[in-house]
Amino acid sequence: MEAIRTIIVDDEARIRRGIGRLLSTCEGNWEVVAVLSSGLEALEYMDQSHGDIDLLITDIRMPDMDGLTLVKEAKRRYTFYPVMISGYNDFEYMQTAIREGAVDYIMKPVDREQFRRRMKEISAIILQNKRNRLHLHKMERELKLTRQTQMLSYVTSAGLDMGRLGYWVEDFPKGLYVLLYISLDPVPVKSRSYTSKDWEAFDYAMENIIIEVADRMQEQYEGRMEKWCWKGGDSDYWVMLHSNGNPEATEIEQSASDLSASIRTAIALHTPFSVSVSYGNRMEDLYMLPEARQRSLSLMNYRLLYGSNRTFHDDMADWAVERMDSELAHFAHRLRAVAEQANTEEAAALSQQFFRRLSQISSPMTIQYAVQNAYIQIHSVGIEYVSGDTVPVSLEKGIQSLSRAAHLHVLKKELDTLILDVISLVRDSRQSGSLKPVEQAKSWIIAHLGSDLSIKSIADRVYMNPSYFSRTFKMQTGVTVLDYITNLRMERAKELLTDAKHKVSDVCSLVGYQDVKYFSRQFKQRYGETPSKYRERLEGAD
Repeated sequence: MEAIRTIIVDDEARIRRGIGRLLSTCEGNWEVVAVLSSGLEALEYMDQSHGDIDLLITDIRMPDMDGLTLVKEAKRRYTFYPVMISGYNDFEYMQTAIREGAVDYIMKPVDREQFRRRMKEISAIILQNKRNRLHLHKMERELKLTRQTQMLSYVTSAGLDMGRLGYWVEDFPKGLYVLLYISLDPVPVKSRSYTSKDWEAFDYAMENIIIEVADRMQEQYEGRMEKWCWKGGDSDYWVMLHSNGNPEATEIEQSASDLSASIRTAIALHTPFSVSVSYGNRMEDLYMLPEARQRSLSLMNYRLLYGSNRTFHDDMADWAVERMDSELAHFAHRLRAVAEQANTEEAAALSQQFFRRLSQISSPMTIQYAVQNAYIQIHSVGIEYVSGDTVPVSLEKGIQSLSRAAHLHVLKKELDTLILDVISLVRDSRQSGSLKPVEQAKSWIIAHLGSDLSIKSIADRVYMNPSYFSRTFKMQTGVTVLDYITNLRMERAKELLTDAKHKVSDVCSLVGYQDVKYFSRQFKQRYGETPSKYRERLEGAD
């Protein structure tokens, strides 16, 4: 039986002890958490414990603060059940006690049997109300979860009008997020004999398997992790994870990796199918969810290159090196970047360098995978950047054309054609939108670089919906809002570090970061060394 947390308040020590001993003989699980001598002490205790009590047994006549005033003040802040005890058999006191919400009014000297009977009744009342509150709280949580999941389903749907989203993020907790995309792999030949009812059953089973696996993961993290699950298109599913951890925390990244593996294992174990999972880097601002969706979709395209029943994550170092060296993988990243920037000249020069490097490789398999990897990276710009989910050429057809190519110059022609097509789409998209809000936003970001910047705070300055602004900024600049801010902050940090009067902690604050460790991590990711090492190297050069 759940304990009923009780405090006893009386200015007479003998009576306080007597009520405590008497309560211990009553039926029920009574826990006396405090025995106090005045109303002020009781109110202070309740404030310190955030009102975590169920029953207040208090005398009426006490110095400093009487019982009636105590109940009145405490009721304004907390929910509990008061029982008044007094030696004054006065009808007016009884009326006042009842008005203040007293469950009962007990006269001194206390009749032991009457007290036990009444405590038994009060115990039943308190426990029932606890159950009612828990049930109501559970219903409220479920309703909120349903509302949130419906919104996530809407935000991750194709063809979404970003301008109609409003401030939808405000219904979600702050923290770090990761979005996982789960897609059914190509089905086995025997599945051709399945009926529509068979497919409905399998679809229902896979959805429930994903939810159950995610539920178990959430329980393992004991409240440190939240999750939302919803159905996408045919045989596609989404899971979003949330952690309250600070930006330095890596727990959410580990949970995403573990959950991906567990989902793939469970689907393969309980169904005739397999699934692949893809997810991008964590989000520190949930307004980036549409971009995270696009990134997850584009990463899933690597299934064409690496096969089914895999997990594909933004950090390609763990799985791209299987079939190519890091230099070739780096070329693909750079080609993607220049396509996003719509830089035709640099793209042509980089492609020339890429294929010059490939000409030095003797393995046809390595060449094929390197070119296909670059093709997927550039093609993903069309998925992530250009409005809509289509680009001029089907990715599957493009990969097939590359696999049939017999000469290096044919591979280069296929890749260069895609680069030009994607750059053309990027330029068309930029010309179709207004640059003014984006330029205004850039100016405001630069002026407030040391402030706590968020997509919403910036979007509000240019009078745009945050989700629509995020999309527009990416289309016009080729980078996300947060990446643009990070780039500026890192450049500013390098400038400040050249001045010895600024400590690293000062630089961290001046460029808008609160956590020195996180700032150092971002700096090292960008420049390959910590701010301290960077400064030491500069001083050594002098």
